[in-house]
Amino acid sequence: MFPDYLHRQLPCAALSLVSSLLLWFAVSGSAHSQTSFDLTLASQYAARGAALSTAPVLQLRAEHDAQSERYAGWYAGAFGSPILVEGRTQGELVAYAGRAQRISSTLSWDVGASRTTFLRDGGANYHEFYAGLAMRRGSVRVFYSPAYYGEGRNAYLDLNGAWPLGENLHVTAHAGLLHPFGDYPGAAAGSDLRIALGTQVGDVSLEAGWQVKAHAYMEGGKPAPALSASASLRF
Repeated sequence: MFPDYLHRQLPCAALSLVSSLLLWFAVSGSAHSQTSFDLTLASQYAARGAALSTAPVLQLRAEHDAQSERYAGWYAGAFGSPILVEGRTQGELVAYAGRAQRISSTLSWDVGASRTTFLRDGGANYHEFYAGLAMRRGSVRVFYSPAYYGEGRNAYLDLNGAWPLGENLHVTAHAGLLHPFGDYPGAAAGSDLRIALGTQVGDVSLEAGWQVKAHAYMEGGKPAPALSASASLRF
């Protein structure tokens, strides 16, 4: 998935961005804002059908939603996870920010940008810009990266849905399609599908699902295992 020349250190700017976000989370809790944390233990880590770790991983996400009249709809967050790519263990950090606004009681729009940083392979770092719509039981987003994994331009279509099956059971479904622009080493269209069952036990969310990667995204990338499970605690 990563080119051979990617052996640089984590850029200081990315560390500063994530540190600033987390500091903001720590000092900005008030009646006009809401900060949440999700700690997840997952049997594997897959992103868009590609396996970033086939071993269990512990992941952390922090997100801040501004609720004051002046900044209503704005949000920012950070996500961190260990990954194992091409036999090398490292960390992945994702910082993101955007704005979501309601159009009606059942429909809202969302726009934003993210920065994905790899702790050992800095040349694979990339930005994405996204826009989408969210409905009561589903969402659609389009992501665009000028240099996906440090290489060429890519767009990704992300479709998600959720349906209740009972008082404390629901099913979720995901479909994704990635399209590269231009011809560069490793460029390839890809698609991925996932369906999962979820439930809530106290403060813990449990999920088990099946996923498939229909086509390779990047040359040398391998598909994620078909079965996965996770437990998440929000606080």
